[in-house]
Amino acid sequence: MSINHRLAEFLRQKQIKQKELRLKLGLNSRQQVNNWLHCISPIPAKHLLHIFCLYPELNANWVIHQIGTPLIDQKTLRQINRNEYGFCEDCLEKEKELLLLQRLITEQTEAINQHNREIGKLEEQNNRLKKMLKQAGIKIEG
Repeated sequence: MSINHRLAEFLRQKQIKQKELRLKLGLNSRQQVNNWLHCISPIPAKHLLHIFCLYPELNANWVIHQIGTPLIDQKTLRQINRNEYGFCEDCLEKEKELLLLQRLITEQTEAINQHNREIGKLEEQNNRLKKMLKQAGIKIEG
């Protein structure tokens, strides 16, 4: 089975129409994908790479070397899709959530500190007023 046949098999399994693939690849010629799938012309490497990017579940080893199965399982796919820091996409989303929560905690901490400063100023004013009233001989309760 050729690369072209294996790609055609994948598209059949995933119920992806030729037109859909053509549009996703940005191809103008309606005949081009048809020629690939009917083994009339080889699939250019740049388009094959683009197909692997469009369909990350498609096992490139299977398409090119007929090794393994057509589809990559989700666990393996998460391992493949790790970025240069070693995080999968789910991990990156969680990292974004953590950063957002840390930012919110920092904002809340700053707000609390501002309130504490205001409370301190009010306590100072209260103590000065008590002192002035005491010096004036005015007795206050509490």
